[in-house]
Amino acid sequence: MTGPATRVTAGTSRGRLLKTPPGRATRPTTALVREALFNIIGDSIRGARVLDLFAGAGTLGVEALSRGATSATFVERDRACATIVAENLAATGFAQQGDVANADAIDWLRAHDSDLGAYNLLLLDPPYQDSATLAAALQALDRAPLRNEALLVVEHHRGQPLPALQRLSLVRDRDYGATRLTFLRYQ
Repeated sequence: MTGPATRVTAGTSRGRLLKTPPGRATRPTTALVREALFNIIGDSIRGARVLDLFAGAGTLGVEALSRGATSATFVERDRACATIVAENLAATGFAQQGDVANADAIDWLRAHDSDLGAYNLLLLDPPYQDSATLAAALQALDRAPLRNEALLVVEHHRGQPLPALQRLSLVRDRDYGATRLTFLRYQ
């Protein structure tokens, strides 16, 4: 049993069906929001090293790989979802370019603090309306030694405020219904 039908929207795996978990606990990023996100990023996705935190089914990271990212690390605490990410990577031919960590995102960030400088695109899609988790992840990344000019894209509920940040600065945000994409740059 799988969740709602989701397809890769562009790139080498365009149209490929991705598995999603059944039920409402995990909410895959809609095709409209994924297309908007990657249209805003543009060609800078080519060659990017991507970190997909709170990966769910991995739709954001797989989309990044399909559009030309070099590699992606997926961090997802739910074991069933982490398995689905691995299956989606295999189904799209990106198993060699993707690494799946079955771990809590905040714990993973703490344990891999020194490795975070390798990523130039970080995708965060924490549980909707979980302000504490969103704040904890952003504060951890704000303190981390990220690559200079790394881009963070946060998908969150538009009514959810972001915490005060020092090294991550707002580039832009866009609303799509109840969803907001916030783009932050690390300096």
